Amino acid sequence: MGRDRDPFDRTLETLRRRLTEHGPLQGDPLPVNSLAAELGVSPTPVREALARLAGEGLVARTRSGYVGVVHDALSLAELYGLAGILVLQLARGAADTMPTTASPSDAILGLVQGADNRILASEAMRAVSQLAPFALAEQAVLSPEPWPVSPGQLGAFFRRYYARRVRRSQAILTAAITAKMRSRI
Repeated sequence: MGRDRDPFDRTLETLRRRLTEHGPLQGDPLPVNSLAAELGVSPTPVREALARLAGEGLVARTRSGYVGVVHDALSLAELYGLAGILVLQLARGAADTMPTTASPSDAILGLVQGADNRILASEAMRAVSQLAPFALAEQAVLSPEPWPVSPGQLGAFFRRYYARRVRRSQAILTAAITAKMRSRI
């Protein structure tokens, strides 16, 4: 077997997937050496990947290393509000072209990919990515939203979609933390 020529990309993708799948870390430390040993890479790609994730707001850098971002109900509500504003702005010009059979996450991805404004698309993806660790908690707290029947309803749909999450941010955060505590037992 040849030498692994891209441990950074592999490490970044693995850490990004874990952050999404395992819920919010809420200040949990991310020890570089332990992660490197677990992933079978040197500490350098782990440090580089964590630095990138910190730049994306998915983890935080402290004096003692990297930790999970800590959210409270207000910061989570504000993040949902920001994501809503950005996604609504993307949807503003694309409502006539969006497929009505997609899920909300597929629609957001389609909006990002089809956006004329790359900076807006990038910031929308950043906010949505920061919310990804809360997806399972959202499912536990919120009933599924019926997908719009016509593309013209896209803006109204996303306005309701994010407004519900802003209102229920405390319950979503509680569900995420409770699920995380149960998984440790």
